[in-house]
Amino acid sequence: MNAIQAAFTDLLQDEAYYWYYAQQLNWGYFDHPPFVALLAIVSRFFQNELGVRVMSIVLSLASYVLVFLSLKEQTKQKQQFNFWLILLSLPLINLYGFLTLPDTGTLFFASLFIYGYKAFLDEKPRAVLLLGLAMAGLMYSKYTGVLLILSTIASNLSLIQNRKAWLAVGISLALFAPHLGWLYTHDFITLKFHFSERPNHAYDVVNFTGLYLVNTIALFGFFAYAVFKALIQAPKQEKFSRGLVFMTAGVLLFFFLSSFEKKSQMQWLLPACYPALILLLERINKTSIYAFVKPLALMSLLLLLGLRVLIVAPQWSPIKLETHGVSEWAKEVAAQVNTPVAAFKDSYQKASLYSFYTGKPALSFNTLGYRPNAYDFDVRWRALEGEPLTLIDHKKNTFKRIERFQHVGVQYFEDFNDVLKLQLSSSQTLYAAILDAYKNPITVVRIKTAPTGEILELSAQEETLKGATSIRIGIQNEDHPIRLISLTSFHP
Repeated sequence: MNAIQAAFTDLLQDEAYYWYYAQQLNWGYFDHPPFVALLAIVSRFFQNELGVRVMSIVLSLASYVLVFLSLKEQTKQKQQFNFWLILLSLPLINLYGFLTLPDTGTLFFASLFIYGYKAFLDEKPRAVLLLGLAMAGLMYSKYTGVLLILSTIASNLSLIQNRKAWLAVGISLALFAPHLGWLYTHDFITLKFHFSERPNHAYDVVNFTGLYLVNTIALFGFFAYAVFKALIQAPKQEKFSRGLVFMTAGVLLFFFLSSFEKKSQMQWLLPACYPALILLLERINKTSIYAFVKPLALMSLLLLLGLRVLIVAPQWSPIKLETHGVSEWAKEVAAQVNTPVAAFKDSYQKASLYSFYTGKPALSFNTLGYRPNAYDFDVRWRALEGEPLTLIDHKKNTFKRIERFQHVGVQYFEDFNDVLKLQLSSSQTLYAAILDAYKNPITVVRIKTAPTGEILELSAQEETLKGATSIRIGIQNEDHPIRLISLTSFHP
């Protein structure tokens, strides 16, 4: 079912972006660790939606099996049917059964981590290797995978004195070392972006914490009440059960606290899904919901089946979904592009979708008010020096031909002295975006230069620039828009 769905459903915008990752494999990317690119690697040989998603389908199925094998023997025998009913009626488990996103890897390695931890407590062979692989995989998928690791240690502090546990950590660090090397080489740009550079806004109780609470309930669907009851009533003296409680609560608590600073997204809570499911299955026959499992699961399955149909059949959907008409849109845009390369202004997702569905090269031209992304590192920019390209403003649906593109690479700036090192030509002008406390641009000022083109010292710049808490640098080449060139903001 997932294979059929994958083959006939147009890509999500983010999926197209991760497909773009896979076209140039690396040990890291601006936005994420690299495992999601490996998931999409098959698309380099089978250039269709199924090629992007087939690895995700296989890993999803493997994660289902690993979660089932992590149940107690008695539960496996008595609750096998209920396990599959509940598992397949969980909303995001359905969607991540065929989508290729960073959380797909997180779900698989979470299941492997749970299975490996159970084997470790039972002193099974290869448990150390399984744990090492799982911990590395969690971090290669999304950094939030560390929440499962830390929560497990908190639930069983004796692990700190366990040599085999340290061996598992050593294996995971050895496997994770290439990405750590990439982060070091790139000034830890991914961590900086996620922890301090993502645009945000002032706290809103409804859109921040309120949305988190809605997401937490929606994560488990009709079984949310039963899951939280099982979480509270689970036996805490047993190490494995205690570990599952800490894993679930650790993830939920972390994002509850973070909801006071930023909006939460439902998929961020996915690491809590499998440990919570196991806790529910281990206690399901002791709860009042036991008699309602089948009708609740049936309602959920029917709703999810309807959603699956609407995703792939726009003619039956009352609203336009993200997957509707994507391939047709790409072909319509391609008909208006009269240069070899198209550059989408401030839309890495549109650029990726366009390339996937037309087979033509596209880039994201990131302006001063937009956030950096993986396209800033694309080696094709330099090859475009002096060449024509079509600049597409997807928000206004306008197409502008730039006859001679001028390239300026991305930069790391620690302070204004680094800006002074830039070499400007007579056709280039430098600008700074003044950012508010939430990293949103509030105004743009021109950076003053001497008649010879040299950038003046900070003391000679406008007071707005000198007194800014943080700024972001952009450059303009003749009739080009102001292009973002600083990967992180900095205090002048």
